[in-house]
Amino acid sequence: MLTLRTAPGILGRPDVRLTSSTPADLVRTTELAPGVAVEIDLADPSRWHAIDVRRWTAADRDLLEALLGPPAVREVTGLLASGDAKVGVPLEVAPATVWRRLAVIDALNWWLQLPLNQGLLDAERAIVRARAATSLRSGALRRTFVDRAVVLARRSADEVSVYLNGLAGASLPRALFSGLSRLAGGYASLAREVDGPDAVLAAVQTAWERVSLAPLKSAASVGVLPALASSGVDPRQVRARIVGSDVQLVPTGTAVRVVVPAFVPLPSPVVADRLMVRLVDRRSGEAQMPTLLTLDTSAAGMPVFTEVVPLRGASVEDLRAEVFDADSVEPAASDTDLRRAQLVLSEWRRAAAESRLSRSLRARNRRLVRLLDALAPTTGPLFQGGPARSDISDLVNGSSNHPWFSTTAAAGGPLVAELAAAYDDH
Repeated sequence: MLTLRTAPGILGRPDVRLTSSTPADLVRTTELAPGVAVEIDLADPSRWHAIDVRRWTAADRDLLEALLGPPAVREVTGLLASGDAKVGVPLEVAPATVWRRLAVIDALNWWLQLPLNQGLLDAERAIVRARAATSLRSGALRRTFVDRAVVLARRSADEVSVYLNGLAGASLPRALFSGLSRLAGGYASLAREVDGPDAVLAAVQTAWERVSLAPLKSAASVGVLPALASSGVDPRQVRARIVGSDVQLVPTGTAVRVVVPAFVPLPSPVVADRLMVRLVDRRSGEAQMPTLLTLDTSAAGMPVFTEVVPLRGASVEDLRAEVFDADSVEPAASDTDLRRAQLVLSEWRRAAAESRLSRSLRARNRRLVRLLDALAPTTGPLFQGGPARSDISDLVNGSSNHPWFSTTAAAGGPLVAELAAAYDDH
């Protein structure tokens, strides 16, 4: 159920916002077409958080019906035509499962601060766009979505092929095998959408054929758990996996060197040249002037973004570093809320992926116990839309009905990249 909100719009064509009334922290917006954007809340991917349409009467009706369902589109159109489109009108909308899956994957691409294979993630983004296109009747718009999918699939194909070739001969757990099979099938479908042979897309299918010859594992074993995720980077200001979350402040006399690990593959120069850092006083929230970070690939090990920043009389212990994109217009979240939201998101999704591979709750509960140990004692929700600490404890000890624990089912199910990361960890 969404609530109708309207605004005057341009040239008398009203802007429409359909929104839930539930506040949420883990929200991400995806623009599907000019003037049509959707919001998904990773704490409740079973429904839209909001749908925004600029100039309703000029928007592509085919896309609106795919997102909302024909009855909801007719109802909104009728309300606007009659002048009865008042704030607060409730509307039932269609499930739009494949479109919500598209929005979930895009949201995870920004929010999920885990060392995932970006090629696999982008491949899944491409495939879901091609699937969503099949729900459209409009030839031009459908072609636009397919073309976007092909571009994204080609861009990630080399990385996907390298990953698959590295698995040749390996016995894979069923969940990962199934996910990779879907990706390969998606590449094969996209190859049929282009004119003539496409060697880049075909290479993925060839690599998959080598992998598919190996027998399946009955279940993945659970070894030593990798370190808990942590975060000091707000994904509303910098997309996840551009830089790592372990931001270090190294004192150098009257200044401090900020060291931020860079994920591989490295971001494009366009992105790298926009990353900045500012020091923020933990007590007052006062921020110093920002400084541009420099990408350093000369040191052994992981490349880093770094810069020396003057302390201006402050103590290192009283400061935190806030990394952001110079083009970002989003305000930074509070340090505590951000860390909790990202930590719980990352660890719950890790737990779900590990459980899916092993087909056992043991793997899930081992990680959740470690998460509980890392969370400070507190009452109430850990963030807007999230569970309380006690909800996580109840799940480990038996059961919990909190909706957070269904966020990794259906449209929110583990990504192929998440399953691959869990497999590589063990």
